[in-house]
Parts: sequence; C-alpha cells; structure tokens
Amino acid sequence: MALLLIVWSGTGLAAAATVDKITVTISAAEPPPDRIAKRMTTSVTTVGEQMLLGRTVGDVETNKASYEKLVREIFDRVLVGYTVDQVNILPGSTTHISVAVVPWGDVVQSVSLEIDLSGLSPDLVKLIKKDMGKVEDQVANVLIGLPVDSVEWAGGVSKAVIRELLAAELPEFRSNLEITAGQHTNIKLSLVPAGPVIDNVQLSLRSRTIPNILLAEASPPVREAAGMLRGLPVAFVERHKDYFSAEISQAAARHPAASKYGITLTPVIHTGTETQITLNAETVKYRVTLEGNLDMGHQDDNTSAKLHIGKFTGNRDEVFFEVKFLPDNLTWKFDPGWGHKFTENTMAGIRYNFSDKESTLWLNQYVGSNWTIRFEHMPKSEFNEFGVRYKLHDFLSAEYVITEKENWLRLVANL
Repeated sequence: MALLLIVWSGTGLAAAATVDKITVTISAAEPPPDRIAKRMTTSVTTVGEQMLLGRTVGDVETNKASYEKLVREIFDRVLVGYTVDQVNILPGSTTHISVAVVPWGDVVQSVSLEIDLSGLSPDLVKLIKKDMGKVEDQVANVLIGLPVDSVEWAGGVSKAVIRELLAAELPEFRSNLEITAGQHTNIKLSLVPAGPVIDNVQLSLRSRTIPNILLAEASPPVREAAGMLRGLPVAFVERHKDYFSAEISQAAARHPAASKYGITLTPVIHTGTETQITLNAETVKYRVTLEGNLDMGHQDDNTSAKLHIGKFTGNRDEVFFEVKFLPDNLTWKFDPGWGHKFTENTMAGIRYNFSDKESTLWLNQYVGSNWTIRFEHMPKSEFNEFGVRYKLHDFLSAEYVITEKENWLRLVANL
C-alpha cells in the first residue's frame, strides 16, 4: 500500500511539471545581423512567455501544433519583411522554440550616412567625423542583408546603435536621424549641441617682448580663427583644447611679423559661454617695449615715455638700451643695461643712467598673467623704489609706486 502511494505521488508530481523558462533560436538561409536577430529573439521570447509560462508540460505537448501555429501567425504580423517558414516547440520545464524565417522582396545592399554639419569649417567637420569613428560601418552591419520592408522597424535598432556610439564618442551632441529605406538605404544625421554653447569669444594678445602695436597687426587673423568656436558646445571645445590651441597658433603664425621677429605664440583658452583666449606672443631674438606713464599724487616728472630696445644674447641674457623722455622739463635720459632671466617669471639686472651717472639694480617678478612686482635700488644715493603693477587691459596698466618718502598711483599705457 505504501509502495503504491509513493508511485502515485511521483506520477502526480511528474504530471504537474510546468514550463518555467523559454529559450529561442532564430534561423534563416541568410542570417540577419546580430542586433536584428537579437531583437527577433526577444520578440519571440516575449510571445512564448505570454503563451506558455506556467502551463503544464503535458498541456504544451498535447497542444504543440496549436501553439506553433499561433507563434507563426503572431510573428508573421510583427516581423514585416520576413515570412515564417517553420516553428518548432520542444516542450519541457525549459521549453525551446525554434523559428526559421525567409526574407521576401528586395534586401538592403548598401548604406550611406549623410551628416549635416552645415556652417562648420571643413577642418571642424573632419574633427567631428574623426570623433564619430566608424558609425557608418556599424550601421551598415545592422541594415545590410535586411529586407527593405523591414528597415522601418529595424530602423529603431539602427538609431539606437548610432546614439549609443555618439554618446560614447561625441557626448557633446544629440543626434536626429532620418532613414530612407531601399536597396541603397540613406541615413541623414544631424547633430544638435547638448549643454551650454559658446556665445562669444574674447581675444587678448599679451607679450613681454613685443610692442602691442605689432601684436595688433596680427589680431585680425587670430580673431577669425577664434571665431570658429562660436556655437560649439563648451564641453566639446574643452575636450579638444589642444586642437583649437594649435589652430589659433597657426593662424597667428601665418602673419609676416611672426617669422620676421621670431615670435613664439602660445594661446591659453578658458572655455565657457563667454570664452576667453589669451595669446601670449614672445620672441627669443629681441625685447621691444614702449610705454607712457602718468603719475597721480606725485609732483616731479609725473609724465614720461620710455622705449626699451633689447637683444637676447643667449637663452637667459639680454643687453638693452632704454630711452626715457620727460615732457615736463623736455629732458632725455639714456640707460644702457643688462638683464638675466633666472626663471620664466623672474628677471633681474643692472642699468646705468648717463645723465645722473648712477647705476640702478632692478628686479621684475611676474605673478600670473596680470600682476608684476618691481623693485629698484640705487646704491649711490641709497634710493629704493617698489612697484606693484596690474594689467587692466592689453593697452593699459595701473601701478602703485612706493618709496621711502612718498607713494603714488601710476597709469601706464602699454603701446
């Protein structure tokens, strides 16, 4: 009696076995692209789960033909461009569904990707296409071999492929896509900036060795090159800062003054909706500066003009001659001198004033791009002068001068 009960219980358990999992295989004479096959598999899996999960294995075995017919009918409606040739269901706790499909009509033989980058320079177009990598090849792998009639629903997969690639390679843009299906399928892609864009570009030309008047001559081509940044995403320009720095440098280097005076051009780009570009222009051959001074709070010789002409004799040494004109008493001062560059921002030396027959030891310390600290000492008269200068504009600076007897504010025109 106990043995019969055990046998009966086991039989009951076997009869109650249910379908817990669905697996799917898609086959075709010409296999569809991997992403499309994956989408087909997902669709059939969804249909199979809705029909079979939770049903008894016995029920599936008994009604196998009906279930196979139902899968065929549903998939024939969903999968435009293909005909379902055969469906086979292998019942079990893990039930397997095999579907064989046959494409009908024309198939896609080639794919072209047309990118709308109107308004951008050819060089920028090349840069963006380089960032995009092999998007066209990836999309072709999705669509070539598909029935033309199936491109419409497969287009969603193609768009997903493009957007995934662009999100990784060109994250600063969003993409809009338009697919025209045919044996030669055309895809039009337009890019729209994502995030803040550059609205304006401010250009500043700075130099410690060249008069601003000469730099002003090179300004137009540099401004034109800097104009390419307008309308671009801030993050895109930040990521390609080296590229844009090189483009601006090359534009400035094409000016005749660059080769004539041996000018080295180093742009510094501070990205933002209001992008700031500082072009540092220096020469290893000469140092020529011209400035006019107006002192406020100082009575004697409170206006002056000074011309500095120097020649570098090595990487760090400079011999120079300074001419200073004092309009108040119409006098001229002539100071030859020598300077040594200890670091890129520290320079010191000596000069001799023929009129006063006195030497001056001097030190200039540059702090950042706008600040300069100056110290001068005259051993003969024991006179010391200390100055802190701030560049207000490319052509104007303000300096606070401190001596043992008085202090005053000096405006300096950097000509």
